[in-house]
Amino acid sequence: MNRSPSFGLRGRGQRGVSLIIALIALVAMTLAGLALMRSADTSNVISGNLAFREASLHATDVGVETALTTLATVATSSPDAAYPAGCASGACNYYPTIQTAVTAAGVPTVIDWATVPSDTVDSSYAVQYVVDRLCDGPTPVTDVANKCMNLTGTSVGSKKAGAVSFSSASQVYYRVTVRVVGPRNSQSIVQTTYAR
Repeated sequence: MNRSPSFGLRGRGQRGVSLIIALIALVAMTLAGLALMRSADTSNVISGNLAFREASLHATDVGVETALTTLATVATSSPDAAYPAGCASGACNYYPTIQTAVTAAGVPTVIDWATVPSDTVDSSYAVQYVVDRLCDGPTPVTDVANKCMNLTGTSVGSKKAGAVSFSSASQVYYRVTVRVVGPRNSQSIVQTTYAR
């Protein structure tokens, strides 16, 4: 009788250890794949939010230009009156005196952004602006040289020692605050100071 060698496997049962190891490896790979997908989704959301914020920051230029155009008219026609005429406090685009109460970011607290008129840019961005003349009240401000932050031009009447110096307010400063709200509630606030 011819018998084939058994190599010592006779009598030992299969235990399925390799099956358990394969299942553990499969579960670990599944968890790693899910974590990778979640990380990629989070990265896409973050980069999308940053893109919307950058776009809203660029839209603030429109608000600054609109504010300066409006200021050119208001500063020459009625610099001591709020604009638009009859606007309630917090809802005006122009204040004839400085708004001294400000937030930690420097934005005047009198501004009620929910009531300030807004323009729409690219049908997605609401642009609002507020200008306040950097003058101490009350209105009308008659002593612009002493009541307003200004660039003072000095001219000397004579070169003689002790001669009288004359000064005048050649330019008055204005603070422009622009707020843009865009998609996903992205928000940018920009301030600039303008001399006119």
